[in-house]
Amino acid sequence: MKVDGNLSDLSDNELISLIKQHDQPAFVFVYDKYWSEMYACAFHLFPNREICEDLIHDVFIYLWNNRSKLEIKSVRDYLYIAIKNRTLNKIRSEKFQIDIGEDQLRVSSNEAADQKILSEEIHALFEEGLRTLPEKCRKILMMSRKEHLSNKEIAERLNLSTKTVENQINIGLRKIRDFMGEVLILYFFYNFFG
Repeated sequence: MKVDGNLSDLSDNELISLIKQHDQPAFVFVYDKYWSEMYACAFHLFPNREICEDLIHDVFIYLWNNRSKLEIKSVRDYLYIAIKNRTLNKIRSEKFQIDIGEDQLRVSSNEAADQKILSEEIHALFEEGLRTLPEKCRKILMMSRKEHLSNKEIAERLNLSTKTVENQINIGLRKIRDFMGEVLILYFFYNFFG
């Protein structure tokens, strides 16, 4: 596949196709495109900058080393699942505690009942926060996070520019983050939409 334009004009499937052909610029583009989302997921599950960066690098090293063998349908979904799993494995291995305000939430496999109750409370709080968003912003955010559509796909469906979609997602996340608290929103996205 020959690229005559900007990598940002390519779909994720086209980018993966290029990566499978050992295209380093496409790989770097995917890294740059998804690094911050992966970092946010990892950091809010395990708030240690260096470890989160190491986990992200491990995911991308694995992707590059196995690029010809992997069957990836959605880059965002693949990277999200990979970083979430690596982070959760790290949490389990460290028996790490996540500090939410004054309360402590101990994450472990034998606390499923407590985890379910907390998840339900967080879900209710998130839904309440969603209702505070303007309709356009809420719709775009749900298409991005719940339906796992790319910004380009959302823009095409809603007849908007990709930049408008990006701005609306950022505005929505910022407002919900303010409403819920930063840790809770990312905990919700990665546990309910994953």
